[in-house]
Amino acid sequence: LDRTAKIGQKIEPGDVICGIETDKATVDFEVQEEGYLAAILFPENTKDIPLGTPLAILVEDEEDIAAFANYKSEDA
Repeated sequence: LDRTAKIGQKIEPGDVICGIETDKATVDFEVQEEGYLAAILFPENTKDIPLGTPLAILVEDEEDIAAFANYKSEDA
């Protein structure tokens, strides 16, 4: 997991929020929704994240970012 987006950043469909490295390739992870990046759930360069695990929290309104300032995932 290689982070390219920052908390608080406005995100548009198609924006890359991180790169994900597998055994065979490194791929960009593009978001499909518009919003603001409120939390990143894993530190950069985290290894062995299970498939299907949430990587970040995206919120619709910029005012909602603060609600996730101290959020910690149980998976992280």
